[in-house]
Amino acid sequence: MVGRSEAGIRLLKRVLFGLGVALVSVQALAQAGDDGNCIASSVQPEAIDLDQPRDQLARQSDLVIPEGARIGRIRIVRRPIFDTSEPEQDNVLFRTLNTLNTPTWKSALRAQLVFDQGDSYEPGLIAESERILRRREYLTAAWVGVTRICGDEVEVSVLARDTWTLLPSFGASRSGGENTTNAGLSDPNFLGSGKSLGVSYTSDPDRTETSLDFDDPNVLGSHWQTGFSYDERSDGRGRSAYLERPFYSEQSGWRAGLRGVDDVREESRFVGAEAIADYRRNHEYASVDWGWRLAERGDRQLRLLGGYRYEAFAFERLPDEPALDVLPEDRTLSYPWIGFDYRQNRFREMVNLTRLQRVEDVRDGFVWRTELGYSSPGLGATEDRVVLNMSFSDALLASDTRYARYTLSQSGTYRLDESRVENLQGTFSLDYFHGGSVRWNSWYTNLSFTAARNLTADQQLLIGGDNGLRGYPSEYQQGNRRALWTLERRYFPDWHPFSLFRMGGVLFTDVGRAWFDDGRHNGPDNGVLKDVGFGLRLASSRIEVQRMLHLDFAFPLDGDDSIDQVQVLLRGRTRF
Repeated sequence: MVGRSEAGIRLLKRVLFGLGVALVSVQALAQAGDDGNCIASSVQPEAIDLDQPRDQLARQSDLVIPEGARIGRIRIVRRPIFDTSEPEQDNVLFRTLNTLNTPTWKSALRAQLVFDQGDSYEPGLIAESERILRRREYLTAAWVGVTRICGDEVEVSVLARDTWTLLPSFGASRSGGENTTNAGLSDPNFLGSGKSLGVSYTSDPDRTETSLDFDDPNVLGSHWQTGFSYDERSDGRGRSAYLERPFYSEQSGWRAGLRGVDDVREESRFVGAEAIADYRRNHEYASVDWGWRLAERGDRQLRLLGGYRYEAFAFERLPDEPALDVLPEDRTLSYPWIGFDYRQNRFREMVNLTRLQRVEDVRDGFVWRTELGYSSPGLGATEDRVVLNMSFSDALLASDTRYARYTLSQSGTYRLDESRVENLQGTFSLDYFHGGSVRWNSWYTNLSFTAARNLTADQQLLIGGDNGLRGYPSEYQQGNRRALWTLERRYFPDWHPFSLFRMGGVLFTDVGRAWFDDGRHNGPDNGVLKDVGFGLRLASSRIEVQRMLHLDFAFPLDGDDSIDQVQVLLRGRTRF
């Protein structure tokens, strides 16, 4: 009896084994059949050179996407900071940095995409996801494309390379004749999560400040964003927090947000490049806003916006400070507002525009945004005001070798109790780039003009080393009109020492002036100011890639005898 049972068990095992083999064979045949219906692109992420931006732009999928195709698979391909398969990058330091770095989570990369598995294939969403990834501080480069077609399904590959983000910072900069020092520790990709955390200490001519900052661009993998900052200053404090769901994509249907700020600091009033007196400013701000996508035709989109804002400014004199001629008046604005955003969602990829050897996405179209609000004492305001803010920008031309854009903006209020405008400012700006996208050198010029009317005592229109005139001290002239013209010859050599740094150079001239239209005194030299100079640019292709070191030597051609014959500006910037 026992023998028969054992024989039955052995027979059952053979049957189950045979069924298993048959099932595996059927699956293998099915897979082979599927592979036979699949077409792979000759452009695969493994072959793309992320150190050569033009190679990224040239690597476009050669597949013909069938109509009605769906996204069947999303493949995430992560590259380490250094490619140790390359002999010049295969060393102890680079291998150690790769080992210590926490790779960006695949879920963090997937959360940035504006498409998902199972969605209909839309080329615009593929391109937009690539633009979003390129904006992230923790990635040096990104590429998104279709790499495989199986019937009516496509495989989309997402290629991204990490940058070293956990970075202690110790630095000093000089601009407009004034020094700034800083130290801190920050990580915009904390433990590979895509979240940003940082602590810093800064000392400048105005104050010392210790700050703690946190930002989460995808809360729990969603498109909600949140963050806060906590600042302790020698002259006050700073607190801010926000929670919002933005228009994360051109296709998203709505947005909503909350934001709050509590900021206390001492400010200076300048006359003739000198701070004549300090006062304390207390700023409170709170807002709630929403938006809907109303209509879309082709690449043009209309959005309806609205919300409520509360903004209060309080000022007080400081002991042992010279008496101000005019202390700013306390003011509170409390108002609902409504507006619209009308835009053209058309973009172009370029190289060597404002970054060193990196792909940049520029808007080849317009954006028009307008807000109108009414602030009333019944809502807690100090007086009745109409609030109007407007901005309009458009690309004049965009080609492989040239890009031009202009911007018009206006902000201010109209006080109904005094029948006059207050803090009204309007600005026109024009930028033109020529040559950098196809050559290793380019021309850049900018022309801007700002006009202001009835500025309150805490609002000054200044010009100097901090805002465009590199050969002069900060706040050298003031007024209610300001004009500035800059011309630069930029150099972008294809030199990549140690596969770690990118270098650039610039020759420049600045011409500008700030003045009062009624002829009031505007500074030590009330005429047009000019300077010439040269500079170096240094950026890393592997470490904190969003930052660029500027070292400029500027020589003033005008001004009074108090100005140094050469201004040395050492600064950290995000653009060339």
